[in-house]
Amino acid sequence: MPLLWFRLVVPLIGLAPLFWIGWLYQQDELGIFPEETLLHITGHSGLMLLLLTISWGMLRRFTGWVGFIATRRQLGLWAFWWLLAHASIWAGWDQGWNFDWIWREMSELLHLQLGLTALLVLLLLAATSPTRIRLAMPGLIWHSLHRLVYVATALGVWHLWIITRLDYRLVMAYALLLASLLLLRLIFLKPPTPS
Repeated sequence: MPLLWFRLVVPLIGLAPLFWIGWLYQQDELGIFPEETLLHITGHSGLMLLLLTISWGMLRRFTGWVGFIATRRQLGLWAFWWLLAHASIWAGWDQGWNFDWIWREMSELLHLQLGLTALLVLLLLAATSPTRIRLAMPGLIWHSLHRLVYVATALGVWHLWIITRLDYRLVMAYALLLASLLLLRLIFLKPPTPS
């Protein structure tokens, strides 16, 4: 696929959850508690996009095609925005921006602590993703910092594991995919050279 067309496909991937939400709304299928449906969609979408972002780097290594690297940052930003939407729906819609209650929940529930930590890591990665910031940082430091995407994704999978009830197949698939990607990186990828 030509790079130009591929650059157009990535926004469609990033917007796919919005199309799905719009379709559910149009069909009046958001359910009795739409905030729960939206939390589910945004959380899973963000996590899947994070895993896809990591996969992009691996596909670039195995195929040699630059399209994966050229669009990886954009894909990662889509993941961040969906997970930020996930957190905002929980804090705003589900908790009503009641910060006393939010703080109490955060201090007591591990899955919320994991989710917040993952989001803060992704915020740092999003803030340092622009080209001008990347060029201003030593290459080895920037690459090392952005390896934290593995940590953020692992925290997201752990967060999901804790709140999953009965059917663990999807979260297990996420965990196995992340473990496989991490193993491939450890086996095949050389550390980045300083720039």
